[in-house]
Amino acid sequence: MTTTAKTWHKIIKRHQDHRSKMMELNLKIEDGMKEYLKSIGETEDFTIRFEDNGVVKLECNGDLFDLEQIGDFCDVFNLTLIINNRTMVENHLEDNTAIRTKYLFTTSAVKEKGS
Repeated sequence: MTTTAKTWHKIIKRHQDHRSKMMELNLKIEDGMKEYLKSIGETEDFTIRFEDNGVVKLECNGDLFDLEQIGDFCDVFNLTLIINNRTMVENHLEDNTAIRTKYLFTTSAVKEKGS
């Protein structure tokens, strides 16, 4: 198959267009997740990232939500919790405790209503 520079330019342009649309969708999903977590969470000290491959990375200081709320979050955004890592550091000299929680989710297969 022989391709010309013009053909490659078209292919690269298509790729750029698709990538721009994916970035917009990712940001829209992230914004929706942020607003949801702010409405149900116990802290707003978190970062969330929705990646192209459907992986969601969520990190927060403190406890963002309880187990029931995690299940609700998964239901709303069609996610499956893969990993939950909670680290607690006690500082006896300063008499405080720092909690750092990390979650890793993946998107589940989308099921149409009535299926």
